[in-house]
Amino acid sequence: MHAYHHTCCTPAVWHNSLSMSVGKRGTAKGNKMEFKMPQLGYCYPNNNISCHKLIFEAEVYVGLYIFFVLLTSVTIFGNLLVIISISHFLQLHTPTNFLLLSLAGVDFLVGLFVLPFSLILQIETCWYFGAIYCYVYQSLANLFDVAIVTHMALISIDRYIAVCNPFFYSSEITLNITKVSIVVMWLYSFVFTFTFVYFGYVETEGCQQRCAFYGYDFGAYVFLIFIFIIPYSVMICSYTRIFIVAKRHSKAIKCLIEKTQSVESSNSNTPKASETKAAKTLGLVVGVFMVCWLPLIFFDSSVYDYSVLLIVIRNFLVLVSEVSFGVNPIIYHLFLRSILFLAVFDCSNDILDGLFILHAAGHFTNL
Repeated sequence: MHAYHHTCCTPAVWHNSLSMSVGKRGTAKGNKMEFKMPQLGYCYPNNNISCHKLIFEAEVYVGLYIFFVLLTSVTIFGNLLVIISISHFLQLHTPTNFLLLSLAGVDFLVGLFVLPFSLILQIETCWYFGAIYCYVYQSLANLFDVAIVTHMALISIDRYIAVCNPFFYSSEITLNITKVSIVVMWLYSFVFTFTFVYFGYVETEGCQQRCAFYGYDFGAYVFLIFIFIIPYSVMICSYTRIFIVAKRHSKAIKCLIEKTQSVESSNSNTPKASETKAAKTLGLVVGVFMVCWLPLIFFDSSVYDYSVLLIVIRNFLVLVSEVSFGVNPIIYHLFLRSILFLAVFDCSNDILDGLFILHAAGHFTNL
């Protein structure tokens, strides 16, 4: 059996090592700093049949819960901002924007139904939300993980075609094809998650306040291949090719920027400046996603025996992985802030409306 990322509470197999290593609070001193190892306690202090938990200093809890509030708020409202912007304005109804809309929808659902519980789980190292929602939480967490990875892979393919074969992209990649692709992605995510969870095991017993998902070794290898090796290989290969093409045609792109009103330029087979900028923006999104998630994936693939320090490290890596849910809308804002924020407010000023349309046409068309 292999434990997956959405787990809580210290498993029974860890209890002996935990008890030996944190029976008393450990202290590590340096020249100018002091680090105190967490204590070992129970999820309910007066109930010794409840799960073990790690107890940190009060200052650590304050910092973690500030992080919890900020990340959850940014994830929910930032992605809601993206959803409203793309949905409301017809100028933003392009194939790639629809993929971004669907991805923002996944991140938004994560912010509502998974992220708050996951963050509290990592901070408290106990599950306080009941056995029923444990099953719901584990199913949704795995579903959204699969959906996000497939969205990222499809977006990289979309950008690859747009930059490397712009004529085919503009003539063949329509909104209807994109909508069908999104439906297929969601169906794949549902089927894969249902199969994976069906053959896995959600554990809520053994001790109170436990919620963990385990997959059999064969399922772990399948998950590794289809949700890690293949999608990440697609992303890396696509964006590597994109930036090779972008560099090769950099001089042509400069010429096209000066002639954006030219019909001949818009029909050229040379990648458009807006396409290259879009590829860089989305490449940054995918890059942040990989940086946030790869450490946790490698850690879970290589570590099986846990000490207190390794548990703390793993919980930290889980928190880092979940930062990606809130980072995406920030990246959109940094690159496209004129569009996203003017889209939310109902600007009655004609000048502002005109400026928004110009920005949308110049920066977000074909993104």
